[in-house]
Amino acid sequence: MEKLITSVILLVAAVLLVPGCFAVQSVGNATGNSTAPVEIVENITVAANESASQAVASVPEHTDYTADVNTTNLTMKVNQTVRVSLKENPTTGFEWNATNSTGLEIVNSTHNQDKAPEGMVGVGGVHTWILKAVEAGNQTFDAVYKRSWEPTTGKEDTYALNVTVE
Repeated sequence: MEKLITSVILLVAAVLLVPGCFAVQSVGNATGNSTAPVEIVENITVAANESASQAVASVPEHTDYTADVNTTNLTMKVNQTVRVSLKENPTTGFEWNATNSTGLEIVNSTHNQDKAPEGMVGVGGVHTWILKAVEAGNQTFDAVYKRSWEPTTGKEDTYALNVTVE
């Protein structure tokens, strides 16, 4: 009887504790407020025909504006830049699929992983795009958070930034 009670207690403990070991942080709806602190370290993609120093020189040290899930409208001048940052966890298959109108140029697109606790894999991070206004008018940057192999249902988290370029 004592072995049965011990077995039941261990089984209940396992059922309650094990799911927490594999929990994945949800991004939530893009219109929600994510306030978790994030350390961002810039990664730069180097094209085959350029040196690392050329790639670094092509990424602005600062941007004129920053945008996140709480930013939906922005007014910019031609040649100004905006840094758009959205939480993302590609280790679960979920990534932002971004599109932009012709008046906005994506200068850089990177994913920066959050610091991972020792021994933990599959942590999320932040996807950052640097956009440059290149044409006056009403421009858009849109993103859908989904797994690339799954069909779009219309229930995915989305983000839209409407930019008026003067």
